[in-house]
Amino acid sequence: MRKSLRVDNFSVDFKIEKRFNDMKPFWISEVMESESLFFVQKDENELPNDTLLFIPDKILSVKSASRDILYNEGKDYIINQEGIISLPKGSRIPFKTAEEMRPAPNSPNSIPACRDGKSHLLFGEGHFFHDMQIEISYTHKETWKAPIPEFALNDLPKTKDKLINKLSLKVVLFGDSISAGGNASGFTGAKPFMPPYGDLVVHGLQEYYGSEITYKNYSVGGTASEWGLQNISVVAEENPDLVIIAFGMNDASGRVTPEQFKTNIYRQMKAVKEKNPNAEFILVATMTANPEWTASSPDLYPIYRDMLKTLCSDGVILADMTSMWTELLKRKSYASLTGNGVNHPNDFGHRIYAQVILALLVPSFL
Repeated sequence: MRKSLRVDNFSVDFKIEKRFNDMKPFWISEVMESESLFFVQKDENELPNDTLLFIPDKILSVKSASRDILYNEGKDYIINQEGIISLPKGSRIPFKTAEEMRPAPNSPNSIPACRDGKSHLLFGEGHFFHDMQIEISYTHKETWKAPIPEFALNDLPKTKDKLINKLSLKVVLFGDSISAGGNASGFTGAKPFMPPYGDLVVHGLQEYYGSEITYKNYSVGGTASEWGLQNISVVAEENPDLVIIAFGMNDASGRVTPEQFKTNIYRQMKAVKEKNPNAEFILVATMTANPEWTASSPDLYPIYRDMLKTLCSDGVILADMTSMWTELLKRKSYASLTGNGVNHPNDFGHRIYAQVILALLVPSFL
């Protein structure tokens, strides 16, 4: 498939209920906002269920992912003391059976190469998964015990100077389909039309610092770091102040060696710096793919992340989505986080991408 550059600049018209507070990282808040769930009935003797990230104290709302339907406790869902939500008979909430999650070869909404060697995986672009997911908001008292991003704006001194002095800042995002926007509801045209993570980051910076930010997104689906190197000139020609480089998902699926991946990213930065020596960078270590998919490469994601770490210095910082996604999957199902079933985030995942990046740049998150 021929790949072409495009710019997706979403006008951030998504009405954030609490403005900048929605981007407050979930790991420092006692209110979980719009956590996503996807229900699976593992066998006929149990109810369809999914697990919350934290054990809730009080449920604030349970809605369809479109936010059009409000669900009722007892009638549409029940919750136990371990934070497991189940669907009683007659619930209006969609679910899939275990067999439907692994459909037969050539079934609709499926993709080949399940690791069991027999079946396909449930798959769908657009808002296929979004339409089956729900959002739940709740209070809790649990503490997030996994590692969290550390404030790193001091390592981007030129970006820091522009932000704190409310000077104009030009940001360019460059990556694969995740960064292009797949499968954020704003990208697929579904309610509530939430923008992809890049737009959320820019919106958050504008809200907090009051700077005027020019934003371009040159990300293209299906690409890897070698394609990025071949096309980096379009980024360099923008003469950007801050470049967010986010490859890795497709590199891992293509089994690109860690050394080559590192070289491709380094040479991208070098090309931008040759045009603008003052440019600074955020390198994004990718989320992980569905571990049941044969194109997933669990061994490579952390190695790629560590390779990106070696490129970090003054003017270059790391946004570690690899570690964050790995920790999320210790509690939540992949189906509850994905936008397409295999390698894209849903709205909740895009918000976490934005929260991880903003936590590096906004001191109030400490």
